[in-house]
Amino acid sequence: MHPHVTLSPRRLAAAVLGALVAGAAGTLIRYGLTALEHPPADTVATATWTAFIPWWLLVINALGTGVAAFALWGPLRRHDPNDLTRVVIVTGFLGGLTSYSTLYLDLGELWHVSWVAGLLVSAAALASGVLLAAVGVRVARHWSHRRRPA
Repeated sequence: MHPHVTLSPRRLAAAVLGALVAGAAGTLIRYGLTALEHPPADTVATATWTAFIPWWLLVINALGTGVAAFALWGPLRRHDPNDLTRVVIVTGFLGGLTSYSTLYLDLGELWHVSWVAGLLVSAAALASGVLLAAVGVRVARHWSHRRRPA
């Protein structure tokens, strides 16, 4: 691991701007993928509880968690936490792409339709995030062993 590096004002500005731009890109992609996920307003009263499950957001969050785990345990492992690449990719892009706050707002809607479904989907969201993070770490470890010269 590299020792912690204090950023100069110029590097701090670059890190903040990079995280901002990458976060905006990740957020726009997430928004585009999830925009049509909810049932139309005129059918909400007749929709089943499955129409309220935020499928795209569940997938995005699980995959984003796995990619972040892979990146932090693999190619970015030896990078300082203040490294611009790490800040832009993990904090910015993946932070914007994934959204557990939006997920839990959506789960709140589901909870009001069926509390059992809300509980089950919440547990599935948590379990899938942990599982994909573990997969990301495992893949990163395998990747890093294969990259070492014999």
